[in-house]
Amino acid sequence: IGCVELLENRQVDFIVCNYPNSRLKIKEHYKTILTFRDVFAANRHYFDLADQKLSLTDLHQYPLLMLSKKSTTSEFLHSMFQKHQLDLVPEIELSSNDLLIDLAKIGLGIAFVPDFCIPQQEENFFILNLEETLPKRQLVVVHNETLPISQAARQFIELLEGNTDRD
Repeated sequence: IGCVELLENRQVDFIVCNYPNSRLKIKEHYKTILTFRDVFAANRHYFDLADQKLSLTDLHQYPLLMLSKKSTTSEFLHSMFQKHQLDLVPEIELSSNDLLIDLAKIGLGIAFVPDFCIPQQEENFFILNLEETLPKRQLVVVHNETLPISQAARQFIELLEGNTDRD
């Protein structure tokens, strides 16, 4: 959310952010560079849930680790919980997915992070199975079409746009 403010104030040429994003407006042009799903992940030694299918109501009983309230991810998860008439009160809110994963690995809770952040082949770290299917989101590159953009920024955006989406 703060990145959009930087773009609006003309402090940056472009941003890379999650979408949907409540702060993005029509005047900005965005292009999807990655499609992903958010997942809940935990250490099986502390949370023996690997063979269970859990609802958001079930998850509500566990310590949840998530990004801070000033993030689109936080808005997204709060919205998902509200759709199920649940009040989300996370155990920990941070500004780093890597830190959330590290804390989940040592058993401090269940992290809510994008699937592309999950380390591959970690023996005791797993993604929880949910009853509800969370909607896909996108990682997008955004620039303001009404402002000139530097050649270097344009070329970097073209490189980002060259990536293929993950489904």
